[in-house]
Amino acid sequence: MPKEKNTFEEGYDYAVDNLSAYFGSELSRQANQPYLDSIKKEIDNLTEAINSYKGNANPQLKGYVAEAWHTYTFNIDAAAKQSGERAKQVLSNGLGSVDVSVGDDQYSLKYYQTGGKSALAQAHSLEYAYQRYIHKLGEGSEIPTREDYLKMNGIDPNTNMQLGMYEGQARLIPSDQIKDAIETLNKRIARDLNNLDNPDRAESARRLIEVRDKLTTHISGPNGEQSLELTEKDSRILANQAKEGKFDPARYDITLAKKADMMLLCENAMKAGLNAAWISALLKMVPQLVTIIKNMIQEGLLDFNGLMEAGKAGLSGAKSGFFNGFLCAAITSASQLGYMGKAMQSVVNSASFAPCLGVAVVLLYQAMSDGIKCAKGELSGAQYAYNIERSLYVGVGGLAGGLALQSLIPIPVVSYAVGSMIGSLLGGFAFVAKESAMMSLCVKNGYTVFGIVEQDYTMSEEVRKKLGFPVYGYEEYEFQKYEYQTYHTQTYEMQKYDWKQIDCIILKRGVIGFRKVGYVLYKT
Repeated sequence: MPKEKNTFEEGYDYAVDNLSAYFGSELSRQANQPYLDSIKKEIDNLTEAINSYKGNANPQLKGYVAEAWHTYTFNIDAAAKQSGERAKQVLSNGLGSVDVSVGDDQYSLKYYQTGGKSALAQAHSLEYAYQRYIHKLGEGSEIPTREDYLKMNGIDPNTNMQLGMYEGQARLIPSDQIKDAIETLNKRIARDLNNLDNPDRAESARRLIEVRDKLTTHISGPNGEQSLELTEKDSRILANQAKEGKFDPARYDITLAKKADMMLLCENAMKAGLNAAWISALLKMVPQLVTIIKNMIQEGLLDFNGLMEAGKAGLSGAKSGFFNGFLCAAITSASQLGYMGKAMQSVVNSASFAPCLGVAVVLLYQAMSDGIKCAKGELSGAQYAYNIERSLYVGVGGLAGGLALQSLIPIPVVSYAVGSMIGSLLGGFAFVAKESAMMSLCVKNGYTVFGIVEQDYTMSEEVRKKLGFPVYGYEEYEFQKYEYQTYHTQTYEMQKYDWKQIDCIILKRGVIGFRKVGYVLYKT
C-alpha cells in the first residue's frame, strides 16, 4: 500500500499543482487575447467589405473588390505584426483619385484583362481624361475649357495637362501581370524616346517611366506590413463571391491560425510557464518556511536542514509548476487559434475555461505519473485506481470551490486561487469519509464495489496456527544443520501441574490489506 499523506497535505499539494496550471492558462489567455482580437477584427472587416457588394452587377466590380482585398489583407498583416499602420479604401471615383492610402502613401489600382492594359491605364494623362470627357458629352452640350474641367475635379486650373492622372501614386496591378506590364511599358518608352522631337512623346515617356518605377503588386508599409497579392483571375472569382455574399476568408487561408505570429504566442506561453513555476515553488515552500520561522522564534536557532528541505520542495514545485503552466498555456493558445476545434475556440474566453483546463491537465499528469509506476510494478492496479479516484475528488472539490468563490467575489485570479485551495481540502476530507464508509459496508455486507474491493474468505495464517493446523511456507523452510552431540548432566526438576484451559478463538471480518477484506482475530 502506498505511503499515505494526511488529508491536509494531499489537498494542499493538489491545490498548488492546480493553481500553477490555472495561472499558466489564464496568463497566456490574457496575453494573447488582445493581440488575437485585433487580427480577428481585421479579418471580419475584410469579410464584411467584400460581402457588402452582394447583388452588385457593376462590370468593374472586380476592381472594387481588389481594393478591399489589398486594404484589409494589409491591415490583417499589420495587426499580426503589432503595427499601428492601417490602410484605407478611399472609395472615390474622382479624376485621379486615390484608391487606397496608407499614411502618406497612396495607391492607384488597375485590374484589366492583360498586364499591358493595366499598366497603360496607369499612365493616362490629364489631357487624355479631358478628351474622354468631352467626347462623352451629347450634341449641343457646352464644352468646358481645360481650366474649368480641372476646377470641376478639384484640381488647380494651372496644372500641366500632360501630367499623369495618378501622378505621385504607386501603381498596383494584378500579380500575374507584372512581367507583361513591364515588357509593354519598356516597348512604349523606347518608342517615345526615339521620337523626342515631339514634346508630347517626351512627356509620354516620362509618365511611362514613372509608372514602371512605381509598379507594384501589393501594398507595403514602413514596418514590413504588406497586403496579399491578387491575380486578375482571382479578382474575378472574388467578384462572383461578392455578388452572392459568400466570400469566406478561410478559403484563402486567412485565419487566426495562419496569420498570428507563432513566435509571439510561444513566447507568451513560455512566460506563463515561468510565472507558474515561481508561484508553485513559493507555495510549495510556504509550509516548511512557516515551520522554520516558528521554531526560530521558539528556540532561537535556524534549522538549516529545514531550509534544505524547503529548497528541495521549492525546486520540485518549480518543475511541476512550469510543466503544468506551460502545457496549459500551449493548449489555451491552440484553442484560441482554433486548432482544438470550434467548440473549444468558442469557450476559451469563458470564466470556467482556465479552471477546467487546469484540473484536466493536473489529473492527466497524475494519471501518467502513476501509470508509469504501475507499469514498473511500484503500484498495483488497485492502488492506481485508488490514486485516480482520490485525485478526482480533490480536483473536483478544488474546481467547485474556486468557481463558487469566483462567482461570489469576482476578483480576478485571487478569488479562484483561495476558493480552489479550500475546495481541494474539502474534497480530500470527502474522499476519506467516503472511503471509510465504503470499507465499513464492504466488511459488513461483503460488497466488492464493482471489483475495486477484494473479499478474501480464506483464514489467515495467524488463525490457522492458532487452531493448530500445520502451516507450510517456502519462506519458513530451513535445512537441518548437523550438530555435534554434547553430554549434559541430568538434574531433577519438580513437575508442576497446569490446569487445562479451553482456548476460544473468535474470528471477524475486517480490513487486512489495501482495499482487501478478510478474517482477523477478534481481540477483546
